[in-house]
Amino acid sequence: MKSILVLLSIFSFSLFSAQKKEEFTFKFNVKKWQREFKKFQKNKEKGTSIISLFDINGRKIDFNVQEKTVSQERMSGILVVKGNSLDHRKIILLTILPKTMSGSYLENGQQFFIEPVKNVCNKYKVYIHPKIDKDVEVGQ
Repeated sequence: MKSILVLLSIFSFSLFSAQKKEEFTFKFNVKKWQREFKKFQKNKEKGTSIISLFDINGRKIDFNVQEKTVSQERMSGILVVKGNSLDHRKIILLTILPKTMSGSYLENGQQFFIEPVKNVCNKYKVYIHPKIDKDVEVGQ
């Protein structure tokens, strides 16, 4: 009986640990990055800048991004950046507000979402499946 319980607990542990991770939480200071982005843009005359984020496994991803306008006039306090990873395998689109950011990136047809963690300053999560109604489509 004891050996059956041990085997059952080992099986349960391996089953839960083998499941694919679908979310990662990381720290990111939006205000600091915006200051660096503005400095870089002044020096490089609207060139690209690098933003470092993470994938769902916690690996760092560097993206080359540049400002994209979503309307004819630039909206005050809203920065939209678009770009790709340094290895050119991922495409990213971010909306950056004065204190927060959100967006998504695409890799091999898989969409990854980035959004702030609620009620926590400078913490963000990257995840695969948004928790929404199945009748709604999301994506870039």
